[in-house]
Amino acid sequence: MAQISYVSNVRIDIFFHIFMFELETMLREQQDMKRISFQSDEANTDRPLKEYLKAFIIKNITKIPKCKADNTLTIKKVDEAGQTSTEYYRYADYMDITIVDVLLPEEITYSQKELILESKVSVYTNPDLFIMIRDGQGETYSQSIELKSTKNDSIPGSSIQQVNPMEWVIFVRHSARGVFITTGQYINSINSKLQFPDRSPRPQVSFNELVGWNSSNRTVKQGNLEYKITHSDSIAKHQLLADWQNYLADRWIEVLKANTTKANEPWFNNAMRKFALKFIDFYDGLSPQEKTILKNKIQRLIQK
Repeated sequence: MAQISYVSNVRIDIFFHIFMFELETMLREQQDMKRISFQSDEANTDRPLKEYLKAFIIKNITKIPKCKADNTLTIKKVDEAGQTSTEYYRYADYMDITIVDVLLPEEITYSQKELILESKVSVYTNPDLFIMIRDGQGETYSQSIELKSTKNDSIPGSSIQQVNPMEWVIFVRHSARGVFITTGQYINSINSKLQFPDRSPRPQVSFNELVGWNSSNRTVKQGNLEYKITHSDSIAKHQLLADWQNYLADRWIEVLKANTTKANEPWFNNAMRKFALKFIDFYDGLSPQEKTILKNKIQRLIQK
């Protein structure tokens, strides 16, 4: 049996930039998606959607379509200094890569879970779809895909400890008007809103956010698929994921500085105002030396 690789592979990464766009294009043409039973506002519990996508991929698109062999992929990267670098790829060079299986969460074996866990820096959770891939040299790779579905737009995303910002996502919006599909990388679906929850924070993800990113940064013209990846475009979202506690602290400071309250504010805002007043009274009663000792103690207790 071929050794499965769960580490990043450049060819597989390029393949998925092509594959996910082609999958999205094909799914948009499927009228039968209207018959899928959407059970909730989160794709993590949408078993019929997972089963539909598994069957659709296996039947319709396990490789880059042969008719697209002459197409090209362009990736433009704009760094923090505003300098642009451009990479060009031919679809034909990735025609040897084949999707050999699509696994649902309950179909992932214990040994596969162990290998997935070893490759992650975040907390392990079952992927919504787990794609098994083989290249022309017989090497086997894997790719997880996140599914999100909503009746409106924004929904809570994954727990912040579980987020893989570069994971591919299929985002579905369903309503009486029909089913709408978009795909992209998870980071581009985050709308920079972070709710204060009872447990682990869950950054919101938004169908419109991902559609908007694709509209501005993904174009198709005369057989060329182009992605524009800008450093400044996602830096705030990466910072949110990397240090969400600091992000929340900055937001709470803005709440305390505000002159008015907003309609339907989260309960925590008022509790925080009461805490701030008690802390200010406590802090004002300390000597300069005691204030310094307190500040140093709090700094020391912050978990890195």
